[in-house]
Amino acid sequence: MVESTPPLDNLLVRLEPLTHARTVSLAAEKMWQNEIPVVAVVDDEKKYLGVVSIFTLLRSRAHGETKLKNLVEKAPLVQWPSDPVSIARIFARTGLPGLAVIEKGSIIGVVHARRVIYALKLAPKVPARHIMYPIEPLKPDDSVEKARKLIAEIGLRLVPVAHDGRLVGAVRVYDLVNFIYNTPLRRDKLGEVKGEVEYFLDQPVHKIMMSPQRTVNVDGVPTIEDIAEGAIVLDPKQNVVGVISPYLFIRRLLPEVEEAKLPIRIEGLDELDFIERNLVTRKTVDIAKSVAARANLLEFSVVLKPREKAGERRRYDVRVSIKLDKGSYTASTSGWDVVQAVFESLELAYKNFAKTKEKKRERVIDLARLRKRIGF
Repeated sequence: MVESTPPLDNLLVRLEPLTHARTVSLAAEKMWQNEIPVVAVVDDEKKYLGVVSIFTLLRSRAHGETKLKNLVEKAPLVQWPSDPVSIARIFARTGLPGLAVIEKGSIIGVVHARRVIYALKLAPKVPARHIMYPIEPLKPDDSVEKARKLIAEIGLRLVPVAHDGRLVGAVRVYDLVNFIYNTPLRRDKLGEVKGEVEYFLDQPVHKIMMSPQRTVNVDGVPTIEDIAEGAIVLDPKQNVVGVISPYLFIRRLLPEVEEAKLPIRIEGLDELDFIERNLVTRKTVDIAKSVAARANLLEFSVVLKPREKAGERRRYDVRVSIKLDKGSYTASTSGWDVVQAVFESLELAYKNFAKTKEKKRERVIDLARLRKRIGF
């Protein structure tokens, strides 16, 4: 692989697209060698067809000789050059971990979540618990198949392996796809194994796990490397509680407020950093969607007001207001962790709303039962 020169080397991986008649094993090899989660696919006339994602490949359980045309997904092209935030938003919208890049009519390579995160030059302030994915670790004797399901369905770069509650290793998505699709191919050539995918899926994960390279405390602030490369999150007793994955990070971080088409208003975001802003917005959109699904939502507002400052830390007051056609609900909190304060206010406001809805529902049910008893 030939890398691009600055400034493109911070974002673009230069790689020739594969034709639709090439095999899954070749795509897996390219992904493993270059640590890229997608390959671009073209037809015989070099016309762009889409991408094959490492997660689609793993979900398929396809044989290594399967043609890429059977797994290709339609995906938008990234025009080069493009800014990393715009690319990240396409990731979030499509759910893909990477995209093909086109320049002057030719596909020149791919961009993916890990490089986009580095290009954003993030300086995280929030604790790991806000950006991790809660997970139960694998056991060393669990099957590779179990690791495949976990990684493919959630979208993880790595999954932890623990013995008696203690972290002993991790399985990377690239090593997983290499083991499943390239080891059979190599052994088949040596005459050792016929090369069936199922044989390797039945193997224990300790055969492919590596030493855990990155860990972060659940209340600690992860580095940009932890986010981009993936990290295992531990509680104060050193038990595994979750993982940080660059693919999930982008998909869960960047909400499409406009696409939600909800009357959302958020004030006070200007003083927050990129991660804090988007975590607050993402949670607000999720809660607003839940309210709108159960009632006629007129306005959903979140107001953040900074108070005293202690060094680089600042305390915030947060007020959430839910206005419906019939009634309104509010909640307020205060805290040094602005994301946690917003999350608590949102959840409290929604809890108040849901409790009232449930009481009304119970009254309707009780009334219906009463009418049935007295014959109305």
